[in-house]
Amino acid sequence: MKKMTMTEASSIVGGTFQTCVDTYALALVNGQNACFAVKTCTDKNGVESKTYTPATLGDCGGEN
Repeated sequence: MKKMTMTEASSIVGGTFQTCVDTYALALVNGQNACFAVKTCTDKNGVESKTYTPATLGDCGGEN
């Protein structure tokens, strides 16, 4: 039996494939509307992670 590294084993079992989707979300922050770019990523095991970055209100479809 051949010994293999964790990287080799991981690629056999599905690799390190990750899928990401970018969306925008409106939120109420201190009584003001705020827009955030939301990057939602799911790894090969189905574990989801989200990253929030400030964006302009126009990106969320609002102007004020």
